[in-house]
Amino acid sequence: MLTKEMVQDAPLDPGVYFFYGASGKILYIGKAKCLRKRVRSYIHNVKNRRSKIKRLIRWTTAVRYQVCQSEQEALFLESRLIKKHLPSYNSALKYGTQTWYIRIDVSDDFPLLERVPEIQSDNARYFGPLSSRRWTDEAIDVLQRIFMVRTCQGIITPHAEYRACLQYDMKRCYAPCAALITRELYKEIIMNIINLLDGEYEKVQTNLLAKRNSASAMLQFERAAAIHKQILRLQKIFPFLDAHREKPY
Repeated sequence: MLTKEMVQDAPLDPGVYFFYGASGKILYIGKAKCLRKRVRSYIHNVKNRRSKIKRLIRWTTAVRYQVCQSEQEALFLESRLIKKHLPSYNSALKYGTQTWYIRIDVSDDFPLLERVPEIQSDNARYFGPLSSRRWTDEAIDVLQRIFMVRTCQGIITPHAEYRACLQYDMKRCYAPCAALITRELYKEIIMNIINLLDGEYEKVQTNLLAKRNSASAMLQFERAAAIHKQILRLQKIFPFLDAHREKPY
């Protein structure tokens, strides 16, 4: 059974926590802004808890943690680990609540990031489940700010005479509608997002550093500066990448 002693030394950092059963199997995976505060909350007001949570508390024999550098990293990690381990109580406890996924239609010439409630039988990539609408929207917003992918709905038909919207003026979109980015470059950006959601953080940073340096060598300083800004935003969300940061551009 989950006890005060089991969680009294929980980290104060953001991260992911694991409840284990007697057999060593993971019963539940959750995320938290403060791991200690979150896991300690399970042992308060137990009598007023839902029956499924009471059973989870009763059958938990060990708690483990994986510390993250930010809430966003914890969000992405929780999603991948739930998909990998399929803990029984993550499925049971979602009854009566809504889970969400990030959908990327890789068959589209200019994919966008969508919040959807379930996985469909199509060729799109789905990342999740994420435990709340707010978390999903925040994850999408973070990715759009870093990579400047489009937010508009519908099919994009690039046209050089098309006037880009406010998102472009705010440097939140590369404006594929106005033919200001090629399909090839946009697809490279989408692949960076997919790699990031798959946990390939350093792979994404290495790719961006190479492209920044290449653009600089070709005297494409505006493009190099834009890529450098992406790198800085990425390192802000995942601070552990700072150890691999190059000198300021």
